[in-house]
Amino acid sequence: MSADEARLLRFFLMADARTFLAFALAGVKGGVAEDAEDARRLLAEARANAAVGLILITERLARQVRGEVDGLRREGRRPYVLEIPDLTGPLPPGPPFLERFGALLGVPH
Repeated sequence: MSADEARLLRFFLMADARTFLAFALAGVKGGVAEDAEDARRLLAEARANAAVGLILITERLARQVRGEVDGLRREGRRPYVLEIPDLTGPLPPGPPFLERFGALLGVPH
């Protein structure tokens, strides 16, 4: 992938309506998922879009489609997946957000 192509990679957000709105106001594209079926549809949409480099998915949604999220991670190629807290905050238990982000980037913790 060229440097120009890397600069064009996009985020794709999968979230509840309130969290999605907060990110959409900042220009992040994606969709609202209310259940596992919606989440699976959005995952397929994100994977089909070659410009998507990073899928942001709320922790609550990721729990509903854990198998698919873990499968994408095991593939180890774009689009990468990062679980983020929704507007109600992080879910316990689990590694802190910065630790997950660092792992995605290959930074040892």
